[in-house]
Amino acid sequence: MTFPHIIPITAQAHPYVLQLHHADIQHIQAQTSMSLTQIMATHLTMLVLIEGECILKRENTPYPMRPDTIYLCHSGSTFALSSEHIHTQVAMIQIELFIPHPDDSRQLQSVTDSQHMYFPAEATLPYVSAKCQQICSAFRSTHLLHRWRAQIDATELLFEVATVKKESTLQQEDGLVRARNYIADHPQQALTLEQLSQIAGLSAKHFSDVFKKAYGQSPHEYMTEIRLTQAKQLMLRSGYKLKDIAHEVGYRDEFYFSRVFKKETGVSPSKYIHKRKQKVAAYASVSTLGYLLPLDIVPYAAPLHPKWSGYYLERYGADIPYHLEYGSSDQQNPTVIRQLEELKPDWIVCTRDIQSEEYKQLRQYAQVITLPAEQSGAWRTGLYQLAERLHMIPEATRWIDTFDQHTAHARSLLTGSDGARPSVLFVRMLRDQLYSLGSAGILDYVYHELGIQRPSDTPADDNEEDIVTWDQLQASDVEHICILIRQDSETLKHWHQLHHSARWLDLQVIRQQRLHLLSSSPWREYSPISLKRVREELVHYLSAKSPCSIR
Repeated sequence: MTFPHIIPITAQAHPYVLQLHHADIQHIQAQTSMSLTQIMATHLTMLVLIEGECILKRENTPYPMRPDTIYLCHSGSTFALSSEHIHTQVAMIQIELFIPHPDDSRQLQSVTDSQHMYFPAEATLPYVSAKCQQICSAFRSTHLLHRWRAQIDATELLFEVATVKKESTLQQEDGLVRARNYIADHPQQALTLEQLSQIAGLSAKHFSDVFKKAYGQSPHEYMTEIRLTQAKQLMLRSGYKLKDIAHEVGYRDEFYFSRVFKKETGVSPSKYIHKRKQKVAAYASVSTLGYLLPLDIVPYAAPLHPKWSGYYLERYGADIPYHLEYGSSDQQNPTVIRQLEELKPDWIVCTRDIQSEEYKQLRQYAQVITLPAEQSGAWRTGLYQLAERLHMIPEATRWIDTFDQHTAHARSLLTGSDGARPSVLFVRMLRDQLYSLGSAGILDYVYHELGIQRPSDTPADDNEEDIVTWDQLQASDVEHICILIRQDSETLKHWHQLHHSARWLDLQVIRQQRLHLLSSSPWREYSPISLKRVREELVHYLSAKSPCSIR
């Protein structure tokens, strides 16, 4: 039932061949600050609400899911699901698309869906929730004919989605989403609740209530957020006068605009502009943001992506006027380098592992500060070096002093009445294999500064290729397991199989409900901010004096 990337065929191929890659019903929990990571879709993914209420966040935009509506996420995109409803279930169906190989029509090759076929972002179809439950049930069957039935039904369902007319898709768009998008697209208009409720097709009172329930803020609060976000961008990007900026974002009175701005941000527009006078760019790695923010520096430009830097995007995205393309530091990105050349920042902050050619190019456009590689205590050295270059040593000293005080407090919270602290094994799952977490700097902080106990048979901290064995998982001195599961559809499929297996369920840690799921943010980032978040997460999970969320 598994297709290789290239397979031989003997007859003339149909233009498209589709394989049902995975189908399952997911139980959705509320998203918290501990679980901001989005899932990376490695295949075309259909999402359908089966029961309860759910918010789908595609890239960084939330959508309240409706019954009997298919929401599509293309391969390479990211999405997250969250719910406050305790019985929410969502069907997740993943399909892989094949076409004839351009050099040999007898071969098939896997392609991304968005390259070759139009699919609407969503489509409402009759009885689609029931159809998806049937597909998931048949896919789980061990009977070959039942799995074949699931393949046929999934292909037929995708055909129905692909043949939905664009005009009817637009008509089906949720009224709340339509009104929210209208606010975002028309910040300069003085929109009334009555106008917005008409756009949504609801009464004014009902619209206001359901909008706040879906998005966590009133229509007026969202309108203010959109206007101030645009105002910040104009302040930092342009030489416009404050009066012109106020008019541009829908405020006729610049003094009223100033009062609203100060109320929402805590500073006046003029102080906000003055504070951001020095242009600092964060380059390539999300960890650069985690070093700048302790000094109260919000960068002028930074690599932002809903999955890889979602924590910073949600909190600081509106205050960063230029969002750079996100990429790993070992892959040079000419587009970002050209963008920095045009922006002319005063400083560029980067990690030490960038290529020498990149470093030479960056030095042509600004002063460059490189951060130390991840190792024991390197974050302190890096923060002080950064502060020294930017003449902010007092700010760094204050932040580190506060950090150390909170670490000491966390250590006391993690200490039991017998004076012992919990023993934790940190594991990473990639595809169907378990590895060491492989983060020497973070684990040094966890084991030595927080004082969490290290199991005697633990893989090396600095080698993420070290395989974790079953003997290590079931060792008697392993009291907790913290596992980081890569959020791609293939790994999630294997994780679903693993954590329902008898061997896994028989582990002492699992029987005692001491398994904790980690997120790539902050656990794949090494910076002062990430360590602060790691500390908060471990206290939340492991402290006897704090409610522990076992998942």
